Amino acid sequence: MEIDLEKIREIYGNSSIYEISDNIDELKANMKYLYNLGIEDVLNVIELYPYMFLQERDIFKEKVDELINSLGDNYLEELSNDFNLWSSVDE
Repeated sequence: MEIDLEKIREIYGNSSIYEISDNIDELKANMKYLYNLGIEDVLNVIELYPYMFLQERDIFKEKVDELINSLGDNYLEELSNDFNLWSSVDE
């Protein structure tokens, strides 16, 4: 599976594609972090919140960890059922 860049372009405009390209290392590292946590819908999250993945790795990790801690042990189920929860990491 691949990131649907056309979907991102439609929602966020052409500049989003350039920003992703300029920050591809951060995007990859942040994607990998989510996959390591067991998040299966990473590609869908990227398409909805692409700028979230362009944050510095440490900041991204801190925000994700905070979100997970707030959700508790069922974080995987919660995150897969409500994509709006990711908005706290996107801020």
